[in-house]
Amino acid sequence: ARAVGVHQSGIYAGLALGGLGGYIAQTSSWRNCFTWFGAAGVIYAVILMLALRDAPKENGTAENSVTIGETFRALWSQPAFWILVIYFTLPAIAGWAAKNWLPTFLADTFNLKQGPAGLSATGYIQIASFVGVLLGGVVADWWMRRTNRGRIFTSALGVLLLVPALLGLGYAWSLGAAIAFMILFGLGWGFFDCNNMPILCQIARPEHRATGYGFMNLVSISVGAGATVALGWMRDHGIKFSIAFA
Repeated sequence: ARAVGVHQSGIYAGLALGGLGGYIAQTSSWRNCFTWFGAAGVIYAVILMLALRDAPKENGTAENSVTIGETFRALWSQPAFWILVIYFTLPAIAGWAAKNWLPTFLADTFNLKQGPAGLSATGYIQIASFVGVLLGGVVADWWMRRTNRGRIFTSALGVLLLVPALLGLGYAWSLGAAIAFMILFGLGWGFFDCNNMPILCQIARPEHRATGYGFMNLVSISVGAGATVALGWMRDHGIKFSIAFA
């Protein structure tokens, strides 16, 4: 779990820098910002293509050939996998709604300009998530030495933190309070996020895990997109963000 946490922390560092990119674009040029960040991504992709290599097979054994049909049958026949898909998806409703609407919420509620609102919305949550995935990995590994449900308990603890964070964020009485609840949300999200793949590894065979995680992402992002549209519809119809987040 700690290894996954280190990997996830890099993602959150990039997301936090994404908020900085939005601030730069707001004060400079959106076109230039897309060009610079896009060029950096292309260069990084080339470096990865040249530098990364598959690990050598043990004892020179050939890789098992598994068809996609066999993989889906193996995953979909497991009730535990469907429980994990649902569990992975439900917090994503809150996660994507917060990621996509939080800058607008902060700007409207605390009279911030778009640049500072976007920087605050991404910075505090992603930095807290950075800490959360590292701490969540350590806690999960410690808990796993006591019970094989340690990763599940750690992830559930993270989801539990999201509830007061969302309620508090929706009804925040000041920007300082909103920042505190964003940090709480980020910590909870980190505990949840860094344990999803390790939990999947407990119920799926190695040759099925990448497909399983991809399917989990497909479902959660699709539902999260729907939640984003739903919050926009609520805002267009005069429903306050506090009610939407609650």
